[in-house]
Amino acid sequence: MRTMLLRTLFGLCVLFALSTSNLHAAPAPDLEDRTREIASELRCVVCQNLSIADSPSEMAQQMRAVVREQLEAGKSPQEIKDFFVSKYGEWVLLKPKTSGVSLLLWVLPYVVLVVGVIAALWIIRRWVSKKKSAQAAVSAATSQSPVDRAWLKQDLPEPDLDDNSAKAQLLHNRTRLKNEISELEFDFQSGKLSDADYNALKQEIETKGMTLHQQLDALPPEPTLKAPKRKSADQKLPPDRNRIRRWQLVIGGVFLMLFGLALGVMLTKSVRPRESSNDTMTGDFLTGTNSPSGETRAALTEGKQAFARQEFPKAIEAFKKVLATDPSNPEAHSYMGFILIQAGHADGALMAFDRALSQAPNLPMALWGKAMILYREKKDFAAAREIFENLLSRVPPGEERNEIAKVLAEIPTGGAQKSQRASPAPNAPVASSSAQISGKITIDPKLKASVDPNASLFIIARPAGAAAGPPLAVKKIDKPTFPLNYTLGQENVMMQGTPFTGKINITVRLDKDGNPTTRGPGDLTGDNKKNPAEVGTKNVDIVLDQVTK
Repeated sequence: MRTMLLRTLFGLCVLFALSTSNLHAAPAPDLEDRTREIASELRCVVCQNLSIADSPSEMAQQMRAVVREQLEAGKSPQEIKDFFVSKYGEWVLLKPKTSGVSLLLWVLPYVVLVVGVIAALWIIRRWVSKKKSAQAAVSAATSQSPVDRAWLKQDLPEPDLDDNSAKAQLLHNRTRLKNEISELEFDFQSGKLSDADYNALKQEIETKGMTLHQQLDALPPEPTLKAPKRKSADQKLPPDRNRIRRWQLVIGGVFLMLFGLALGVMLTKSVRPRESSNDTMTGDFLTGTNSPSGETRAALTEGKQAFARQEFPKAIEAFKKVLATDPSNPEAHSYMGFILIQAGHADGALMAFDRALSQAPNLPMALWGKAMILYREKKDFAAAREIFENLLSRVPPGEERNEIAKVLAEIPTGGAQKSQRASPAPNAPVASSSAQISGKITIDPKLKASVDPNASLFIIARPAGAAAGPPLAVKKIDKPTFPLNYTLGQENVMMQGTPFTGKINITVRLDKDGNPTTRGPGDLTGDNKKNPAEVGTKNVDIVLDQVTK
């Protein structure tokens, strides 16, 4: 027995020893698995949306190495996580702690979800309750007796608009409700309302109508009055209404009187007599033109008189005064155009005539000047013919009309250019080869560097002894080439009818801007050293040897 007990104890010791040796020999969890488990819970500070176990960045590799080192040092996973939290904050944990603010972040979505579900249930319950109420109202309206809707069919007299009594107000409201019922019926028939909405709105209006009908029934009966007698046509209105009508008549009469007075003044100012044969516009502001002031009229008259006397500098100054105060004056522009024609500046003259015609499209003198430029200078025969025909239809019979018809007959047709020009005015002398002055124009060698290749050359002839008077003849040559041979004769006279005879002074000017009425710095000038020269003289040579400063 004792031997058996010893054997049993020995066997138990052997088994215990074997089991103990097996426990010590069991392998510990793999270091790499533990490292990966902890790394999967830490956020990569570079990728941010990946754990350091999944991120391929270099920073994640360094963080995994730190985890492995701390595991080898015997630290627990929580200690390792606390180490990274101390360096990067709670953000580094992919699963934040459920405490403090983190707990609020974990709980808040569920709270919002619960509140949303409760609110949705409350709204659905309220909508169902409202729908049941509407259905009940529809049922009540359907079961309503014909007596309840009597207010719709009952015809009551419409009150006066000026009546402010309680009954009148109720009747007005009744009419409004009946109109609302009609509009509701129309909308329902056209498909704009559903059955439920139609019945609900109709019930609401009918309820208001029944209440209004009850209020009408509750009003005290009105006393019986005798029917008012019909007023005769001659019966006067009450004094207050008569007073209102009288004031209306007085105000209307005063307005008509002031309107008539203003209209008379405007008509008086808008109509003025013609001041000349060229003045075809007799209107003021009612016809689109402005009446010139007294100073402007005086300057215009002065310019016309100076032009007639061929005192062109005075005429230019006078017309400039007119255009300074009235920039759109058609007569001033027309006269400036004729002066520019005589100075040989056809383009400027054409521009002046266009400005005049923009204000007075049928001004004869502007039409004549423009047509002559198109015919003689531009060789635009079609446009010139059109203007002459328009002018011919507007000028009354007489010498002017005959002259226009004569020029019109000379204009070539079919686009062929005619060599002859329009015939000169009556009494104009016929030019001959002896009635000319010719010579050569050269430039002083010292001034050749100052020559503008785009300048215009003006050859100006003045009567001897008239140094400041208007030119007798002017010839313009664009972009001249020097030395230049020139001829000046009757065809260059500024005013038709003036003879090109006698002794004359000749000067030349190389003008940079091409405007004969202005002189600018840098213009070259020269004159005939043997002035005056007799018309018919040849070899009248001129040298450009002076510079305008």
